[in-house]
Amino acid sequence: MKNLSILCKDFDLTDAIKLYATEKMSALNKYFPDNGAEAVFNLRLGKVTNSQHSGKIFYAEVTIKSPEKNFGALVEAEEIYAALDFLKDDLAHNIAHYKDKSHSKNIRSARKFKEELHTTAE
Repeated sequence: MKNLSILCKDFDLTDAIKLYATEKMSALNKYFPDNGAEAVFNLRLGKVTNSQHSGKIFYAEVTIKSPEKNFGALVEAEEIYAALDFLKDDLAHNIAHYKDKSHSKNIRSARKFKEELHTTAE
């Protein structure tokens, strides 16, 4: 994936994490025209800085800039890999919801146009 930038805060970015993040974000390319060629993914991974914090201490945040619309999500989890999994699922849901919503809007417009044609023809 050529349009992915990864920024890490408060921990080291290993090759394994980078590969895993690239794999997860590449799975979202199917939602964009030309298989995500024009979409830009800005991924920020980090660790909550409060040393007394337990539980969800890692976060993953992404901003996707595409020609159609910008998408974003932020999730927290106990492990960075889990955060990336949740992030991918959340983004897939948000993008699919947007696509379904715009498709439904187009269908409604087409039906309305068809009704107007039938009423003017009669």
